Amino acid sequence: MPSEGVLALHDLRQCHTSFAAFQPQLTVLLQRGGLLGDCVQVSRALGILEPFTGEHIPPEAIQIQGPNYRESVIGNGLLSRNRAVLVVLEQLYGSLEQLAKKDVYLVEALSGFAVWLRRQLGEERLICSEFLEDAEQPFADIPHQDLCALSFGDASFDLVLCNELFEHVQDLELAFREIARVLRPGGRLVATCPLAFGQQDSIVKAVYNPATGQAEVSGDPDFHGDPVRPSHGSLVYRIPGWDILEQLQEAGFSEARMHHIASWKHGVLGSDLPGVLVIEAQR
Repeated sequence: MPSEGVLALHDLRQCHTSFAAFQPQLTVLLQRGGLLGDCVQVSRALGILEPFTGEHIPPEAIQIQGPNYRESVIGNGLLSRNRAVLVVLEQLYGSLEQLAKKDVYLVEALSGFAVWLRRQLGEERLICSEFLEDAEQPFADIPHQDLCALSFGDASFDLVLCNELFEHVQDLELAFREIARVLRPGGRLVATCPLAFGQQDSIVKAVYNPATGQAEVSGDPDFHGDPVRPSHGSLVYRIPGWDILEQLQEAGFSEARMHHIASWKHGVLGSDLPGVLVIEAQR
């Protein structure tokens, strides 16, 4: 029988609009992070229930690759953080049938999440892209888009999905304005990225200098894996803090909030935190 602490992480969903609202819970959440190993064992024993589809993924179909469960607990090609996004989307739209009626822009095309979304929604109202500058091989069938200079017209989409990209954007404030521009009134941005979740301010690691066209790096450069540039990865410019919510509102979003999803039922687990933080902003 799982412990009381593990049972509390069966399907925990919280929403915060500021670091001040989140901070009082941080100590307890970090303590619950110590239960992640036990939660994984429950998922290994019972399997997980995929959000939106309700499909049961049996234990033998789950892969767990390392202790950073935010990037692991893989089933149907989805990572833990991908299923956290699906939990939020299910809260917002109710069903895949309703989501399929929306015009959706996904700022990725090569990931398991992109494959899953195309399979579920089709491609009639879903656009996927990659940032292909300096790509190490040709990607003829994938559109190139720069999040700081999107080619789409104003009010083109009902939903923009952006996973693990904000940390790599040269001018994040400009990117937020572009996302707000291409969203219709009432449209939403739903996103994940590495977060400095224990502080208000972002951690700036590099600054792009438009005069030189180069990044000016503080300390040793930090690169993350990138399927478009696998040999050298993508430079990290910043790890956003809770100030990202204010930046979104300054860029034209009427509301911005952070969802914390922790659920061994759905295979949504984290690393330090017991779950995954998902950004949601409404135009």
